[in-house]
Amino acid sequence: MSLQTPYPKSDKKSNKILDLYSKSVEILKGILGDENYESIERYLHAYDGKAASVKPVAKYITIYWIGRTADRMILRTEGEDDIILSEVEGEAVPTIIFRKLKAVYLRDFMKLMRTQWSAHSESIKKIYGDNYDFLIGCSIAVGIAGEEKGVLHGRCMKCPVDVLMGATSGEAEYNLVSRFVGDAAYALTPSFERRTGNSVDEVTHTTIMLTGKESEEERRTGGLFAETFVDPGTLFVGKIVLPMISPPELVHVLRLLTDVKRIGARTSIQGTLEVYPVAMIGNLFEVGTAYEMAEKLQGKKSIDEVRKGILDYLNMEAKFATSSNIVVFTADVINNLKGINVLDANLVVELWTNAKNYVDGVLEYIRVQAK
Repeated sequence: MSLQTPYPKSDKKSNKILDLYSKSVEILKGILGDENYESIERYLHAYDGKAASVKPVAKYITIYWIGRTADRMILRTEGEDDIILSEVEGEAVPTIIFRKLKAVYLRDFMKLMRTQWSAHSESIKKIYGDNYDFLIGCSIAVGIAGEEKGVLHGRCMKCPVDVLMGATSGEAEYNLVSRFVGDAAYALTPSFERRTGNSVDEVTHTTIMLTGKESEEERRTGGLFAETFVDPGTLFVGKIVLPMISPPELVHVLRLLTDVKRIGARTSIQGTLEVYPVAMIGNLFEVGTAYEMAEKLQGKKSIDEVRKGILDYLNMEAKFATSSNIVVFTADVINNLKGINVLDANLVVELWTNAKNYVDGVLEYIRVQAK
């Protein structure tokens, strides 16, 4: 499924990407194939530590995905109920707001960065020279930059997590805009149920709660409560947008998108979400919306049927003249993604070097602008 595009390929830019990110390019070509990689390469971005590299340009990678609940899920927020509903085609359907999704991916990315530091701390230190002590003030790890120094603070404004996910700090002279954005994910059926439960008193080990009253009837206040769940087997459609994404960042995002996630409240016992990336497309703009796609696919209950609907939507209605090929995540592509070694030494160095270059470019840019 391909689309010829008049958007010119820049040899100069391609060389810069290859020079800076040879391992990441090798991995992406191995996952996607040469033709698909060449199609999206013009929408990838290189950060070389210069101010010009962080100035906003029109480059977007859009990824569409299907989610399927594999357990009951509570999607409460600061509202009255345990579920967030949106009206789609006249139906009130469960909705996973993007803030919840992003929080899950941010935590998973942070765990991965801690593991990379543990495996390759000496290589990472060489990237920053004597200036790696910033990590002791970062939530990325405890004590990783010095003996007994580290505590869980806030955002260091320099590590790969903050550079991709965005961060702000009163102590820094700059903010980092998130380059991991997207739409809410909408269910394709109004699949939710309300159930009641009891809490057991720790003293009596019954639902009779001790209130200090004399009669049993007065003491039988109970611990009755109600919760609203999204049903298992409910399908969602969602969209992630990656503006000005670099090759090593894309490798890591794609790897994270192949994992099962836990979403919502009480995730120690429920909230399992299977994630199936469907397709990726590059463009000068974001391509389509998850809501419009949910409107067109309302009532569908088969993953294969929804997958076909997403591809039809992208191919027939959402793409632009400047779009790349629609890169379909086939079974082979998914298996390749699962085979990525995110602890590969060269990949780790490229990711952390990219983060340092990004911040160096931001610092140079704001200092130039201030003159």
